[in-house]
Amino acid sequence: TDEARVRAALLRIHRETGIPLAATNDVHYIKKQDAYDQDVLLCIQTGQTLDSPDRLRFPNDEFYLKSEAEMRALFDEYPDAVENTQRIADRCHFDFTFGHYHLPRFLLPEGETDADAYLTKLCARGFEKRYGDRPEVRKRLDYELNMIRRMGFVDYFLIVSDFIGYAKAQHIPVGPGRGSAAGSVVSYCLGITDVDPVQYNLYF
Repeated sequence: TDEARVRAALLRIHRETGIPLAATNDVHYIKKQDAYDQDVLLCIQTGQTLDSPDRLRFPNDEFYLKSEAEMRALFDEYPDAVENTQRIADRCHFDFTFGHYHLPRFLLPEGETDADAYLTKLCARGFEKRYGDRPEVRKRLDYELNMIRRMGFVDYFLIVSDFIGYAKAQHIPVGPGRGSAAGSVVSYCLGITDVDPVQYNLYF
């Protein structure tokens, strides 16, 4: 395999130059049982299906994050390589704030510069289509938009609106929604959901 040839070449370079080896793990998913999910994602990425012949796929289910014990077993002939990997890891400093949402930014269309203003514009457009002139519902829409801003979910709603809109345009079935967003006037105005939360007294 290509991997075996590369490994042999690296070992040759190590012997010829004395450059230390480092044992690495090509990680594409966290747990071994996630291999199927990764396979599905590859199909989505490449526009293929699981039964497509000659499609891009990993050769096995070993591309998960292995434990130290597993790495030492894999590289039992090269214990120094594992130790070198540990030395590299000890020099890395990773700082991540847990307990907070880290949402991606929505890529705004040309001519738009502010995500909040764009979300408000889309909601206003959808509100006119869904409700027409109903001031009492408009108050609820404004309340929800303010709540979404305070929670930092503006980009989240734009992202969901974008992929739901794409799915509907491609005649891909979508569900009715879940959680508090399913009872949201914002979701209804954006076309994320098709159940009127006002008519059915749903809570946001």
